[in-house]
Amino acid sequence: MEFTSDEIQTIKTALQSGKNLADLTDLLNLVSDWIAQKLVLEYKPFSIKQVYHYYYNLESKYKEHRISKKSGGERVIHAPEETLKRIQRRLNVILSHLYKPTEAAHGFVMNRSIVSNAQPHLGKKNVFNLDLQDFFPTIHFGRIKAVLQLPEYGLTSEFAHIVANFCCFQGKLPQGSPVSPILTNIVCRRMDYRISGLAAKHGFTYTRYADDITLSFDELSKEAKQKMGLGLGKILKEEGFKVNSKKTRLLKPNQRQEVTGVVVNEKLNVNREYVRTIRAILHNWQKHGLEVTQAKFLNHYPEEKGFKRNKTIPDLRKVLLGKIQFLRMVRGGSDEAFKEYLIIFDKLAKNNLK
Repeated sequence: MEFTSDEIQTIKTALQSGKNLADLTDLLNLVSDWIAQKLVLEYKPFSIKQVYHYYYNLESKYKEHRISKKSGGERVIHAPEETLKRIQRRLNVILSHLYKPTEAAHGFVMNRSIVSNAQPHLGKKNVFNLDLQDFFPTIHFGRIKAVLQLPEYGLTSEFAHIVANFCCFQGKLPQGSPVSPILTNIVCRRMDYRISGLAAKHGFTYTRYADDITLSFDELSKEAKQKMGLGLGKILKEEGFKVNSKKTRLLKPNQRQEVTGVVVNEKLNVNREYVRTIRAILHNWQKHGLEVTQAKFLNHYPEEKGFKRNKTIPDLRKVLLGKIQFLRMVRGGSDEAFKEYLIIFDKLAKNNLK
């Protein structure tokens, strides 16, 4: 969704002159109207009463979900109720059009992806990955309110308080809110500039995808690596983040070097297991049919872990097509494996409709 420069200026003016919930309601409806016109959709305006109700009852408007992590443990998701989610989606649109991404930021940024995040590290001799611990909850109400008052956004303290409050749950950014990702980028903007400068000074390449930080380098002196390590630790501490030591790794040239799931040793690629998975699903579908293959797929989502299968588990065909399209995104449309798998998928999908 793209806005014109005049529309963006109108948003900025409304944010900078906003004072109360009525002003926020007007802005939400203005942006909703623009979106509806551009997409030729109907929309239901927010009422002031509705916005007031959700603002003063925010803590009761979230549902908690727990999802098992591949690495062990659980990820706690706080999902907003539908109306609150609609409000936060509009805030996401508003803030996304004002946010100017740094060169290092690739997560939740228009026209960037895990592939663009991996590209700068292609062919480097050493790839260092680290993960920021408790990324979303670390970003609290005070930090959000403060960055919204910076010149590029220019909200008054009063209006920044209102907007920040709408974006928080229990005083922190909830993982599960549609506005949380853009706010992490806004908060991390200064950190990106600081680490980028430090990296350039000592011969490193730096990118960040949400809470995943990657630094790559070729041959460097022991002194340069030490200075980078000390400087990085200092910046992260001053920016209020901690490193998850369990997800820190240095990958050498003789290892499979991955950046946000993309292999970067010699060319951008996916790992072998990824390709095997696509091939195995297609083979099962060809041999046993869609229904049997879908049933096998469901076994990866046991009900005892809290999944509601009818609502949570996607159609296997959508998952498989997504995997094939991701293969194209990484390897390119001329890749032979991609073309072969897409032909097989299309044939099976058409046969299933007969």
